[in-house]
Amino acid sequence: MELGHAVGADTFRLERTLKAPIEKVWAFFTEADKRSRWFTAGDDITANGQTFNFAFGHHRITDEKPPARWAHKDGSQPDTLMLGRVLAFEPPRLLAFTWGDGDEHVSEVRFEFTPRGDETLLVLTHSKIDTRGNLRNFGGGWTAHLETLADVLAGRKSNRFWANVVEAHEAYERTIEG
Repeated sequence: MELGHAVGADTFRLERTLKAPIEKVWAFFTEADKRSRWFTAGDDITANGQTFNFAFGHHRITDEKPPARWAHKDGSQPDTLMLGRVLAFEPPRLLAFTWGDGDEHVSEVRFEFTPRGDETLLVLTHSKIDTRGNLRNFGGGWTAHLETLADVLAGRKSNRFWANVVEAHEAYERTIEG
């Protein structure tokens, strides 16, 4: 599993080479039906300035039972909804949006895509994170979700999503202080 790192007090960054061409990777970030297989359902993302909904339902991406800490994400509850706004939309190279609802504790997520032959370098930067605890939590989530994306791009359903969440969270507890 490829881990990210803290950049300053409020930013998490992770670089990942994905084994798929840039156009395919872009589609898995912007098209809701594809994105729901590794991250979240909701609306397609189609334009700069767009307001969109994410619908988090981890039961869509794994059959694995969540550990006790995340037992409420077992699919028995309605999806968790989150509203976002697109800050940058430059297909297929750049996507950025707000993360979180309301005016307080809204952070920003930026995805930069660079073609590398039949592969794509992804640089994920999640900034303006309000606490070190959230920095570790978001980092763990992004790491596990990108592992799931790698599986989906390879034609596999992830059976290690929750195991990856736990492993990444434990790693970030050790490496991201505060």
